[in-house]
Amino acid sequence: MPQSNDQTTANDQTQAHERRRAPRATAPMTAVVGSTPYTIDDWNTLGIKIVGYYGNLKPDDRAELRVLVPTAGPGALFNAKTSVRRYDEETAALTLLFDPVEPVATVTLNRYLHEMVAQGCA
Repeated sequence: MPQSNDQTTANDQTQAHERRRAPRATAPMTAVVGSTPYTIDDWNTLGIKIVGYYGNLKPDDRAELRVLVPTAGPGALFNAKTSVRRYDEETAALTLLFDPVEPVATVTLNRYLHEMVAQGCA
C-alpha cells in the first residue's frame, strides 16, 4: 500500500535522525580552528558540531583543531584531525568527524560525559 506524503516525511525525518552512530551530548566545550575559538553546540566521541563558523572550511575538507574540554585532570585539551561532514549556511553550523578517532579523545570525551551526567548537565 502506498504511503501518504505525511508518512513519507515522518519516515524520512526518523531515518535522518537515526543515522547517527552515537548519541550527542550538549555539555559545553570549545574547538579552536587556527587561532579562532568556536562554541561546540553538540558532540559525541565520533565528531562535533560548532556554531557561528564563518571560515573557509567546506564539506570534504580536512582540518586539524584543538578541543578544550572543561574537565579536571589530564587530557582536558587534545588535538584532533577532522574531516568536514557538512556546513549549514543558514545557521553557520559546521559538522566535523574525528579522522581518525584518537584514543585520548575518546577517553577524554567519555570522562567528561560521565562527569556531566553525574551532575545532571549532559
